[in-house]
Amino acid sequence: MKKLFLLLALLASLNTLAQTEVFQGFSVWSQRMDLSQYIGKNYRLTMAIRAEPSGPESAAFGFIRNEYPKMAAQNWTFMDNMNDRPVLSKNWDIYTLESTVDREAPWLGFGLVGLGNGSFYCDDVRLFIETANDVWTQIPIGNGDFENETLDPWGQTSMGVPVKVHGAKAELSTENPFEGKQCLKVTNKLLIKN
Repeated sequence: MKKLFLLLALLASLNTLAQTEVFQGFSVWSQRMDLSQYIGKNYRLTMAIRAEPSGPESAAFGFIRNEYPKMAAQNWTFMDNMNDRPVLSKNWDIYTLESTVDREAPWLGFGLVGLGNGSFYCDDVRLFIETANDVWTQIPIGNGDFENETLDPWGQTSMGVPVKVHGAKAELSTENPFEGKQCLKVTNKLLIKN
């Protein structure tokens, strides 16, 4: 009985964390994959991104992270968040992020960041592993083309854990997808508490 109570308490705390509403100037939509069977191999993530920023401080960014197996805040050994190459264009372009699968942190966290207010779009997310010298093999990503009926397994996160960001929402959109019938559209109307 104690084990059941502890399990229910844990599930309730995880649900509370997922429902916690935070006030911040960005939103993140991401998912994770276990790449432990590819430790030491290079990987490459490509994604189509476009942005309709509402102000000079707004932009879209793709990101990858080498994460530890346990999901926790700032629980990674490497991150490329495209900080040096923000997406400001309303036109689609393909962006590539690369790293090596880390023995200590073999999970891949990846997704889209919308900074500031505006609408930010993502489509055609693809993952490749270098299985032999300069031979890249595509690995399936859950709903990487956003053609499913829901966003699952994509979810809203911040610093690697589930949250709900005040004023941010994501939806499947038929507005000008990169390919297929729909894409991810993130809309930020963020209010920052002082």
